[in-house]
Amino acid sequence: MSKQLEKRPGCIQETLKIMGDKWTPLILRDLTTADSTFSELELSLVGISPRTLSQRLSKLEEEAIIAKVMYCEHPPRYRYQITPKGRELQSVLVKMGEWGAKYFEKV
Repeated sequence: MSKQLEKRPGCIQETLKIMGDKWTPLILRDLTTADSTFSELELSLVGISPRTLSQRLSKLEEEAIIAKVMYCEHPPRYRYQITPKGRELQSVLVKMGEWGAKYFEKV
């Protein structure tokens, strides 16, 4: 069955290295709808610590899934936006949401 799901063995494992934590899919969910500042993401993601958010954003930026764009020089202020590479994950997030809605509607 794994050969049907993966074109090359290990692809799912590599994807999970990026997407396989509690917060990353939720960060991407928010960024697929609108560019956001750190503060906006922090407000949207109830319960995330600033340190965790910073780490996840850095990882996503390193992987070129999001971009950090300066919108004010003094003081430096940034918005995070999803890249075309990151936008390709949108269909994965939609499927995750559909699966969750199907099996966990009572939550």
